Amino acid sequence: MLGRMKKLLFAAILLVIPSTMTAQSAPQAPPTYEQVVARTWKTLHNKILDMAKDFPEDKFGWKPHPDSRSMEQEFRHVTIGLEMTTAQLKGEKFDFVAREKADDGKPHTRASVVAEMEAAIAASYPLVESQPKPLLVGWLDHQGEHYGKMVDGYRVNGLVPPVSRPKK
Repeated sequence: MLGRMKKLLFAAILLVIPSTMTAQSAPQAPPTYEQVVARTWKTLHNKILDMAKDFPEDKFGWKPHPDSRSMEQEFRHVTIGLEMTTAQLKGEKFDFVAREKADDGKPHTRASVVAEMEAAIAASYPLVESQPKPLLVGWLDHQGEHYGKMVDGYRVNGLVPPVSRPKK
């Protein structure tokens, strides 16, 4: 009787092992368009936020050309883009010119820039995750251009952007 139970147990194990191996190797469904857009949105803005927290504050006024935005203005411009996108996703109007003028009276500090960007991100991410719309693709392109400018700002100033540093 004991020998028969061992054989049945062995047979049961042989039946269970392949099914668990199949379950583990089943391919995962590819992400949806909406998931890719939301993930890319968050990744891009997290990288820009890391730069705002990291770029030397004494170089916030640096411009690649007198007619260009300073690094501080680039960070603030990205924040305005986040706020404008949030308004669009909510179906609200957004006065870009008034919002840009409002930045003139703000403190020229990292703390101010980072706090505003963090607030804009906190408002943006839930909407982007719950209702990513095609308009975000254009915004990703636009915000990506500013990210590229900021990377140049790092490199021209002899700095390495956070994303390019060796991982710890």
